[in-house]
Amino acid sequence: MMQSSAAYFRCLTLAGCKRAWCCAWLVLALHGIGAAQTVPNEQASTVPIGGMAVVAALEQAVIDVIGKAEQSVVAIVRTRRDQAPNNRAEQFQLPGVAPIFDSPMSPDHVPTDFASGVVISADGYIVTCAHALEDPRRNDYFVWLDKRAYTAQVVARPARVLASDPFTDLAVLKIDAQNLPPAVLGDGSKLRKGQFVIALGNPYAIARDGQASASWGIVSNLKRFAPIDERATGTGILTRDSQHQFGTLIQTDARLNFGTSGGALVNLRGELVGLTTSLAALSGYEQPAGFAIAVDELFKRVTDALRAGKLPEFGFLGIQPNDLREADRARGLSGVRITSVVPGMPGDQAGLRSDDVISQVNGRPIDDRNSLFRELSQLPAGTEISILLQRMHPLGFATENVTVKATLSKKYVATQLPAYAVNTLPKWNGMFVEYITAVPTELSRGAISNRRLNPKLAILSVDPDSPAWKAGLRAGNGLMAVNNREISSPLEFLNAVEKMDGLITLQVVRDGERAETISIPAPTVSIKQK
Repeated sequence: MMQSSAAYFRCLTLAGCKRAWCCAWLVLALHGIGAAQTVPNEQASTVPIGGMAVVAALEQAVIDVIGKAEQSVVAIVRTRRDQAPNNRAEQFQLPGVAPIFDSPMSPDHVPTDFASGVVISADGYIVTCAHALEDPRRNDYFVWLDKRAYTAQVVARPARVLASDPFTDLAVLKIDAQNLPPAVLGDGSKLRKGQFVIALGNPYAIARDGQASASWGIVSNLKRFAPIDERATGTGILTRDSQHQFGTLIQTDARLNFGTSGGALVNLRGELVGLTTSLAALSGYEQPAGFAIAVDELFKRVTDALRAGKLPEFGFLGIQPNDLREADRARGLSGVRITSVVPGMPGDQAGLRSDDVISQVNGRPIDDRNSLFRELSQLPAGTEISILLQRMHPLGFATENVTVKATLSKKYVATQLPAYAVNTLPKWNGMFVEYITAVPTELSRGAISNRRLNPKLAILSVDPDSPAWKAGLRAGNGLMAVNNREISSPLEFLNAVEKMDGLITLQVVRDGERAETISIPAPTVSIKQK
């Protein structure tokens, strides 16, 4: 019996079966390895026992998981506002048949830009991939979903984008709907290689009938890096300006074709453990691997912010880390070595030094520079973290363990695709205030060059002819205090000036040499009334 099973497995493998491992597993189960029982032949066709019962139970479990999870998977179509409807549908017409009305609301529409999404709340919030939406300021979106599991119907609804974050490749759409079946969120951080997973999505836009397509496989690997295709510039596919270049993705052998970006990756309990992405659907990548964004702490924090129409923040320490050399590891060191500390940044203010070796952040081990970036990105600006480091003793080669506290600033993120949010912090008197670390270096260089002043905020932009402009304030100016009260976050600044009347004094840094006091009248209309 074992010989015939092995022979069958070899047959499948030589035939190029992409699921040879699965077929072999089923063959072994059918033969009842470790659990088989014998029954009279006349009962064999009616009573599933032994290995056959295992196969039947697995099959039913997969059917049940798909039947439940697919109710939360939607199809998304993107259309450009500045382009007339295309006529691609006409190429599918039969002779003598009237032309098809090519509207995204029509079930006969043949979309050219499509993706998948997952319902995350009963009142119409849908998470998808940011790269699939491209620029929300230039596109409209339509969503198809089936609210009845037993009969497929096309339900097309225009959707609006609340927020889109290219750095994590996540975005949230909102449709006017109630009583939708939301996905049950699992914990992608607990996945292990070899676990069975099921992918549900909208490959090639075929799910417009309300029926998502399913494929299954295993978790092939974890903490994978997004594949880079330099030809992808301008195509909406992620490039190097992504959180996933630090190794955050789930790799699966479940088949993910074009259009599955934003689909569901679920475990055998039906929990959403990943959001599938077509990053691997590039020439040479689509066969061996598919990828998914893990549903972890960062995913939940980012989607919560996007649901509120806000952009997420990512922690910034202000150091240059590097992986340890072989000689360092041979001495028993673990973590990442600091090669430089940026003056005035949180790491500098916390007392970090060059050649310090960071081994833990908030009790979590740091293995290399990518794991450090992942840990810092998990946390928003303003978070205090505990850093365990190994510091070289000044009199010799011995090291000592040192614990320091640092308060993170905000990471500056420059992405090819624009970030988008409907709810942003308002301007005050025509100027927009941001964390100084989130302002482009070419603007803020003068404000951060003096370690003695260390402003935590800077002016990102100033409207011409506004009160702030007329007072002499410009983009890149550092901002230290309001009426001699030190401020450390944009929200703290807005809350402070909102409560003040008359003439307000700001302590600003223009060129790093000194702090200046500039007086500016409070606006006659409050920020909340605008």
